[in-house]
Order: sequence, then C-alpha cells, then structure tokens
Amino acid sequence: MKTARLILLLGTALLAVASLSGCLRRTQPQALFTATQTQDEIPFTVAFDGTLSYASNGTIVSYLWTFGDGASETGPLVEHTYMEDGTYEARLIVVDESGLSTEAKMTINALNPPPTAGFSYTPKSNMEGVYFVSCSETITFDAEEFCSDDGSIVAYEWYFGYRLNDGTPATGSGPTVTHEFLYAGTYKIILTVTDNDGGVSTYQEELDVRGGPPCNADITGDVPWDCGGGTCQ
Repeated sequence: MKTARLILLLGTALLAVASLSGCLRRTQPQALFTATQTQDEIPFTVAFDGTLSYASNGTIVSYLWTFGDGASETGPLVEHTYMEDGTYEARLIVVDESGLSTEAKMTINALNPPPTAGFSYTPKSNMEGVYFVSCSETITFDAEEFCSDDGSIVAYEWYFGYRLNDGTPATGSGPTVTHEFLYAGTYKIILTVTDNDGGVSTYQEELDVRGGPPCNADITGDVPWDCGGGTCQ
C-alpha cells in the first residue's frame, strides 16, 4: 500500500515537473517582415510582407501593422501609401495562439519631391530660327506659369551674369523680374526655386544678346557669365 502511494506521489511530481518544464519552454513568437521599398518621393506605396514571422510553440494568429502616420492594418500581407513627406516607423506586432506577442519595426523615408522650374522671356526676336534679344532692351522674365510644386514655392532667385565694374553677380528675386543687358554676348540665365519643404530646383537657359551698347551706356552693365565680356561657349 505504501509502495503504491509512493509511486502515485512520484508520478504526480513528475507530471508537475513536465508541465512546468513545458511552460518554461514557451517562447515569444518572432516578428519579421520585408518591404518593397523604404525610400521614395511621395506619394508612393509600400507592400509589406509579414509571412516570415513564426511561432516556435504554435502558429501566428494575429498580425497588426502601424505605419507611423496614424494608419493601421491587419493581416500578413498589406500595402500602405505615404502621402506626406517625413520619416516614419512601420511596425508589425504578431500574436501567437498562446497570447504571446512581439514586434519588429522599420524606418520609411518619404521624400519631398522637388519643385519644377522654368521661365519664359519677352520681347525676343527670331532670325533663321534663332531667338535673341537686343542690347539695352528691357527684358521681362516670367517663371510663374512654368514653376510648380506639390505645396508652394516660397522663393525665386535669378542670376543674369556679372557686373563689369566690380565683378559682383547681377541677381533678382520674385516670380517675374525685368533686366537689361548692355553688352552683346551669350548669357546663362539661371533660376533657382525653393518650395515650402526646402526642396530646390534650378533651371538655366542661354540668352543670345545682340547689338551694341547705347551711346550713353555706363560701364556698370552686366557681362556674360564667366566670360569677361566675351561670348560664352
């Protein structure tokens, strides 16, 4: 009788140890995922794949995604579109059938697209298919219809060449500006635009100036870009 009781107690103890060992061996699932891209100009869509996640003691029963911009989704395979520029943290939380959970994260860089830049100028003449302007003529440069951005353009900076008397650059600002060229030559007109997110784009166009300075021209007129008064090549 005593032997049977001892065997029963020993069996119970072994079952308890085995059960406890099983509990101790329970481990958290592993959250793993990939993304089709981690950086691009907005708007862009990322496909996330969480099927690499696994649970050692069973199966994954829940996939919860957050994308860093307030949006969320569920399931092993999801897609998300980033609409605003910034740096975001995409996260995946997986839960196994025992209720254990873990998470993984990844940084997504949503880039601000730069503005587009361009301009037109008037008046201009055409000779055998070549456009040019005349010395001492007032030229209007207009960028308003040729520049665009997903937000707003906050700065227009113009460059027209160097001043002959002191070598300083001739510049202007604003979407529409006027300028006069007193000396003949080929000038590089450069427009730089900046948007409200700090994006910068530059557009340049060569301008053919023909003729000569007026009789009363002073020597403070501009000369072609880096040409010392000659024609730029």
